[in-house]
This record gives sequence, C-alpha cells and structure tokens, in this order.
Amino acid sequence: MKSVHPTLALAVALCVGGLPAARGFAPASVRQAARTVHAPTIEAHSLEYSRRSKALKATDNGSDGSSDNTPGFFSDITINPPYAIAYVAFLGFAFFRSATEPAGASNEVLMQYFANPSNPGFNELFVTVFNLLGLYVMPMACLLMPGAKGQKLPATPFVAGAMFGGYGLLGPYAITRKPNPAPISKADLGWFTSNVLENKLFNYLIAIFAASTYVTSGALASFISDPGQLISGYGEMFSETAFVSASSLDFVILTISAASLIPEDLARRGYEGKMAPELVAASTLLLPGVGAALYCALRPSLEEE
Repeated sequence: MKSVHPTLALAVALCVGGLPAARGFAPASVRQAARTVHAPTIEAHSLEYSRRSKALKATDNGSDGSSDNTPGFFSDITINPPYAIAYVAFLGFAFFRSATEPAGASNEVLMQYFANPSNPGFNELFVTVFNLLGLYVMPMACLLMPGAKGQKLPATPFVAGAMFGGYGLLGPYAITRKPNPAPISKADLGWFTSNVLENKLFNYLIAIFAASTYVTSGALASFISDPGQLISGYGEMFSETAFVSASSLDFVILTISAASLIPEDLARRGYEGKMAPELVAASTLLLPGVGAALYCALRPSLEEE
C-alpha cells in the first residue's frame, strides 16, 4: 500500500479527528501520519509555553531575573555580646566623664604629654598605660590577622585604627567577628601577616619594647620607692580627668580582649601543651600590656605550607 502524503494526512486527520464517531473509520495509515505530524507540533508548543512561563517568572522577580530576597549586608551579621557590651560601656563612660570633668582638665594633661612624651611631669603609672595603648595594636594584630579571612568586616582598617583610637575604633570589628580556630599555615596568610606579624624576631622586639615602658616612664622605680604615692596619684588623675579615666578603661578592655583571643589562636596553631589554653590566656593578665606581646613571641609557629 502506498503511504499517505503528510499534508493530505494532516487535512484528513483534522477533519476526521473532529468527529468522534468517525475516528474509527479513518485508515490506519492516516491515523499514523496524523500522530507523526501532531507529536512534534505539540512538543514545540509545550517548549514555547515553558520558555514563556520562565521569562514571565523572571520578570516578576526583576528585570535581570534576580530575586528580591537576596541577603543584605546586615542579614547574616553576627554580634558578640561581650565585645558589644564592652564597647557600649566604654563609649558611655567616656561621654559621661567628658561631660562631668573640670573644664580643661584633659587638655592640660594632653598638652603636658605632647610637650615632653618621655617625661611629661605627671603620674608615671599613667604614662606607662598611655604608651602601652599605642603599642597594643601590635599584639592585637598578631592575634586577629591570622583569623581575619572570611570575616564580615575587613580587619586591617580597624586594627590599624586601634593605634590612635584604641577599642573605640577596634570595637566594631570585635563585635562582628566570628571565631576562626581552623588550622592554617603561613601560605594561607597575606604577606605582612606571614612575614612580619608571624616573625619571631619582630614579636620579641615588641615584647621588649612593651616591657621597657614600665622602666622608661619611671613607673618601676616609683613603685619600688613609694608604691602608695604612685597608686594614689594615679587614682587622683583618674577621678579628675576624663582623658585618664577613659584611657584606663580602654587599656583594661584591650587587655581582656587580647586574652580572650588566645585560646582560639592556640587552636589555630594545633597547640597540645600541658597548660590549658584558658590558663595561658589568664597568665597574660598578670602583666597588662606586656603579657599579650610576650605570648605572641612564645606561641607555637604556624606551618609554612
């Protein structure tokens, strides 16, 4: 039997297909041709419908097909309550003391210090604290930079700012920082962190420089000769001057913050010593300002690769 021409089969199928009773009378070759012609047609229409549906859905979500539910900057931010509380307390205390101190008291202390930083002529213990505040950026950088990868905020500007603003500038980074104790090697770090902050010679120099501030300021000699006068003089400046009291609180917060980062830093270095990491951290509080710097010099080194 000769095959039916597709065009003729389509015409017959359209005519016969519309009559339910007549469908059974259509020749088998016609029915087969009709199915052959209709199948790709239906498939093409289905693909076109699917394509248009996807395009319409993309239009509803935005001109570029992106969803309006994209996470924003603050959507996955983490807040560390201890660091946040310390930050709010520090700012509130500094503001309160500035508003209640005798007029010009802080300016007078600052002018004395800048006139002769090595011997400003006031309490030697506060001179030590103020000098250590400027140095604290180094041990803090040694503790923070190895775990800076993947943090919400970049560490460098906040750590560098701590040299001038203490915890007032470092605080926002500490508040939003996530602990990162995963083991790393020097190859995972940036050049400055790997070659400077992880350099033992540099770490020992910072520790020596920090320890020397107790000597060069005259605080050690005053403590040996007349500790009562040294401490009472510091208390007097603390109560009368906002600059001294705010700087002192800043120093305390930085000292505790540095200690709190040590267990994480030891975990990152695969520490397996006999002393618990928490005890190592607590030991740095015995000599504020020097303890954290000395820890950075003595801590285990990272692997090269």
